[in-house]
Amino acid sequence: MNQPPPLPLKSPASPPTESPTESPTEGPTEGPKKSPPEGPTALVHSHGTSWHDGGVALLLPGGGIVALASERVGERRKHSWDSRLAYRHLRSFPAYRPYFGTPGDQCVDNSGGLVREDHHLHHAAGTFYGSGFREAAVLVVDGQGYRGDRLVTTSLWHGTPEGLTLVEERAAPSGIFAAESVGHFYTAVGALAGMGGLHDEGKTMALASYGRPSRFLDLLRRHAGTEEDGGYRVDPRFTSVVLANTIGRRDFGWPPPPPHDQVLWDEFVAARARPPEVGRFDRDDMDIAYAGQVILEEILLGLAGRAHRLTGSPRLCLAGGVALNCVANGRIVRDGPFAEVFIVPAPGDDGQAIGKLLHEARRRGLPADAVMRTAYYGPPYPESAVEAAIRSLGESVEHTRMDEAELLPETAGRLAEGQVIGWWQGRSELGPRALGHRSILADPRRPAMRAYVNTRVKDREWFRPLAPMVIEERAGEFFEPAGPSPFMALAVTVRPEKRWLIPAVTHVDGSARVQTVRADQDERCERLLRRFDERAGVPVLLNTSFNRREEPLVETPADACRAFLAMRLDALVLGDHLLVRRPGPAPSCRRGPAPGPAGAGTTP
Repeated sequence: MNQPPPLPLKSPASPPTESPTESPTEGPTEGPKKSPPEGPTALVHSHGTSWHDGGVALLLPGGGIVALASERVGERRKHSWDSRLAYRHLRSFPAYRPYFGTPGDQCVDNSGGLVREDHHLHHAAGTFYGSGFREAAVLVVDGQGYRGDRLVTTSLWHGTPEGLTLVEERAAPSGIFAAESVGHFYTAVGALAGMGGLHDEGKTMALASYGRPSRFLDLLRRHAGTEEDGGYRVDPRFTSVVLANTIGRRDFGWPPPPPHDQVLWDEFVAARARPPEVGRFDRDDMDIAYAGQVILEEILLGLAGRAHRLTGSPRLCLAGGVALNCVANGRIVRDGPFAEVFIVPAPGDDGQAIGKLLHEARRRGLPADAVMRTAYYGPPYPESAVEAAIRSLGESVEHTRMDEAELLPETAGRLAEGQVIGWWQGRSELGPRALGHRSILADPRRPAMRAYVNTRVKDREWFRPLAPMVIEERAGEFFEPAGPSPFMALAVTVRPEKRWLIPAVTHVDGSARVQTVRADQDERCERLLRRFDERAGVPVLLNTSFNRREEPLVETPADACRAFLAMRLDALVLGDHLLVRRPGPAPSCRRGPAPGPAGAGTTP
């Protein structure tokens, strides 16, 4: 068959030509450029090896790291490929400006085409050096990424004190689209189940929990599955034909498949009650998503076993976009052969820049705080930017600045009463998940809270799960297995006897994508959880990303203020400031009663 064209998120033909202007509410403005301070060399690297999720990472002379995804700034378009947006934003900070335009500034402009660097090496470096392990197997699974002229889809590395050694890789035999990749297979499953875009794999994973074994599992097994040796097979015809009838045709002008391949599509449509329709999810869509998730987990468990056999390591590091599938990650931790598993907080291409940075820093022997104890790599915003953002709201809000001794009990009390609160603190998270710095928080005890947040606050699909944030030392009371999960990278089981207490963060299958919190990782969030526990009787909060529909996470104080006004939030905590709308908070009776020690039988 003819090779289909690639799936860029956006053609580079018309990139933005002007640097975005930073307003006082967005961040520091440009000033005279200073000479870089003397000392160890600083490095600046960007991502330019794919048409999505651009970003920049900066290594400071003392070893500190700053990293930012381009989608968060400038035009704020999800999965933006244009790394120049993040570059300009970081360069606008006076503290960082001296390091840009120096010999250590290795950023590349990919607006004229992709840079064919070692995409999988950068994924592997980010997760291995970020893990802190001395030695580990490193597995990278995604859609595709160039290494020279090879379009690599899966790679296995062995990380040691000497660095990373490639053990094996799988690559497309030719062309510019790897239809046989695990990542593209799962995208095609989502398209067959009614998903509408290239980056809807998280929705497919969520919908799969509502599915059941069906004829679709048998149909999909004909086209993909694990092998006895831990390898896998993906029929490139399946991926190409499904995408040519859905996302590829609709968004990128793919031609129809030849008739002898189109019969594959016809077979799946005939097995359904109706053809797939974007955004209209029925039982067939649930069962197709379930089938694809089962096969994905089997493939990844097989690859994990193969990695263990080929490296002999008791530790595993995961990266690549497929490692965003927290349900599959949970299976590897629970059923795989490894004693320890680390998943980098940005396993997708928004982690490319920091992986490249860590690889180069190690190669050059530069000091770097490589171990990822937290994901808070964004730039710090001064109090002046917070205050300017609040002033820009004028008379539309009331705000009070509080010290932490007042702020946390006040916030915990509002949450226990059923309010939904935007929570903006400190440096932003690297990666797609809100981890307590760019979050929306709510009471997990209220059964109606999940539907309210999904449909009324975030305007998104009804089946999307919401995550629990829990004090790490208390996690075992509610979840199993109970190990640390600071990056929300694992789906775990909610203990059956606790599900009635936290129904808003318990998915339909009894699972939860948990984030554990320690004081040495995020002291303010840990204290807030303790205050909420004192008030509500559970050390758990509902935590979801602070963003409007089809927008990325908020980044700046001004972003947070704009989102607050546009969303059905009762309050916003912006640093040390509590903001509420005039004349008062939105009605809160729609969230239902809160079960549990402090809320049984009450309706706020």
